[in-house]
Amino acid sequence: MASIQPRMSRGKKYWSIVESRRINGKPRTVVLEYLGTAETLLNRCHDQEEFSFKSYRHGDVRALLQVAEELDIMRIINQFVPENKLGGKQLRDGLSVGASFLLAAIGRACRPTSKMAWTEWNTETSLEYCLQASFKKLDSQHFWDQMNALPIESIPLIETALVSKLVEIYKIKPDCLFFDTTNFFTFIDSTNEHCELPQRGKNKQKRYDLRQIGMALLVTREEQFPLFHKTYKGNQADSPVFKESLEEIFNRLREVVGGLSDVTLVFDKGNNSKENFSQLDNAECHYVGGLVPSYFKSMIQEANKHSSTIKIDQEEIPVYRIKTTVWGKERTCIISVSAQLKEGQLRGIHQHLKKKYDILNELKKKLERPKPRIKLSRAELEGRLAKIIHGQFIEEILKAELFELKAEQFSFSYYIDLEAFNQLDTEILGRRILVTNRHGWSTEDIILAYRGQAKVEYAFRNLKNPYHCAVRPQFHWTDQKIRVHFLICVIAYMLSVAVYTKVRTQTKYPSNIQKLMDDLGNIRLACVAKKKSTKVKFQIEHMPQELKAICNALSLSDDNIRSKLASSLSVTTA
Repeated sequence: MASIQPRMSRGKKYWSIVESRRINGKPRTVVLEYLGTAETLLNRCHDQEEFSFKSYRHGDVRALLQVAEELDIMRIINQFVPENKLGGKQLRDGLSVGASFLLAAIGRACRPTSKMAWTEWNTETSLEYCLQASFKKLDSQHFWDQMNALPIESIPLIETALVSKLVEIYKIKPDCLFFDTTNFFTFIDSTNEHCELPQRGKNKQKRYDLRQIGMALLVTREEQFPLFHKTYKGNQADSPVFKESLEEIFNRLREVVGGLSDVTLVFDKGNNSKENFSQLDNAECHYVGGLVPSYFKSMIQEANKHSSTIKIDQEEIPVYRIKTTVWGKERTCIISVSAQLKEGQLRGIHQHLKKKYDILNELKKKLERPKPRIKLSRAELEGRLAKIIHGQFIEEILKAELFELKAEQFSFSYYIDLEAFNQLDTEILGRRILVTNRHGWSTEDIILAYRGQAKVEYAFRNLKNPYHCAVRPQFHWTDQKIRVHFLICVIAYMLSVAVYTKVRTQTKYPSNIQKLMDDLGNIRLACVAKKKSTKVKFQIEHMPQELKAICNALSLSDDNIRSKLASSLSVTTA
C-alpha cells in the first residue's frame, strides 16, 4: 500500500508518495511521486474529496504480463541460461536473465526504443507498480550484459519450449503453416568486421546502400502465431535459407505436435528447388508451393488450351489442374490466371521500359554525336545493349538493331516487338503455378491455402511497423546480440498476438494488432488520494465503453493490478 510521507530538505518539509518494495531481495522505500510543500498539496486537494496525482499507461503492460504468466516465459528462458563462474545463474541488478528479457520484450511490444531509452518509457507505465519493483537503474549496459549471458545455442531451445506452451494453452491447430523470409536494414558500418550477419543484398525496403539482416518466419493460419524464426546473413537467397530451415522446422513440429502427418507447409516460388522438394518428400511432409512459370512453359501452354473457370471468394478465375511428374515425383499442379497479378506485372513492365528507354537514348546520343564521346566496336556495343535490355519479360519484347554510321562508328535503333508483347500478354502474364502433394484436396482448397501466404507477410508488416513490436531500432553489432535481439522481438510479437487472440475471441474486435496496442495504452492507472488521509490507492481511470469491453476480455480491473510475476523476477532456477 502506498502512502504520503514527509521529508526535510534545507529546513523545509516536502511531501511525496512512497511505497515499500523489495530491491535486490531487501525492502526499500521507493518514491512514486514528489508532491511538493504542504501549501502545494493543499491547493491540489482543495474542494475535492478524491483527486489524482498521476496516471500511467497500464492496459498494454498488464495484458502482456498476464500472457507472460501463462506462458511461464521467465522460467523457460532461465532454464537455458548456463551457470556462471560463481556457480549460480546470471543475475544483474536483482533480475534474472529471463526477467530482463521479458521487460525488454514488453517494452518492444508497447513502444520500440533503444535499450537506453527503455527506462524513460518505463516511467510512463505502471510496470513497476504491477511488478512491485524499481527499474530506474536499468540502463543499456544492464540489458547488454543479460543478453550476453545467453548462448545462441539456447535460442531454438527457448523458442521450442515457448511454442509448446503456446500450442497447449491457446489450442493452436498447426494444420496449415506459412513460411517466408524478409530482411531488415541496419546502420552497422561497412568497415565493422565484428559481425557476419549484416550483409548487403536485395533489400525489401529499397535500402540498397545499407547492410541488412535476414529473418525466416513460420506462422499459423489462425492469428499468425510465430512458431519458428531464423536469423541469417543478409546476402543469402531464399531457397538456400529454406533448405537450411526445413530440418529445424521438422524437428520443431515433431516436438511440439508429435509429427508431420497433419501439417501442410505453404511457401512461395522463391523458396523452391529440386533439393528442397526432395527434402520435403523424404520427410513425408505435406506442402503447397509455387513453381516459376518460365521453367514450365509447356505446362502453361497446355493450361491455356484446356483451362476452365471456377469461382473463389466471389471471383471467377481460369484454372487448369493436372497430376504430373515434377523433379522425379508425381505432384498435383494447378495453373491459374490472376487478373491482379497480371495488372501488377504489366505495370512493372512499363516502369522498367521507361528506365530502359532513358538509358538507351542517352547511349544513342553519345554514339551519334559528330565527335562521339565514346567509341564502341560492334561486339562491345552488342554486349552493352544486351546488358541494358536484360530483365524479366523485357528482353523478350524490347529489341535493338545495330547499324554503321561510318567506318568503325556504330549506333543502334530499338523498338517493341508487338507480336511478342501480345503473346506475353495473352499467354504468359498473370499465370501462377501451384504444386502440392495434397492430391485429395479440392482445387479451391489448394488455391486458398497458397493465398494464405498473405498471413506471414502480415506478420512481417507488424515486425516492421515502427510503433509496436518492431525489430528496428536495433543498435547491436555483434552476431550473438543480434540473434538474441531478434529472439526478444519475436517473443514481443508472440505476446501481442496472444493478447489480440484473447480480445478477438471474446469481443470480436474489428481492428488489427497495432490498433489494439494503441487502445490498450489508453487504459490508464491513476494514483488517487483521499482528502484528510495519508493513504493513496491505484485504480483504473474512467474510459469509453469500447475500452471497457477490452478490459473485461482481459480481466483488467482494480482487483487485478498486481502481477504474480513479482516474486519471480530474481528466481533463476529451472
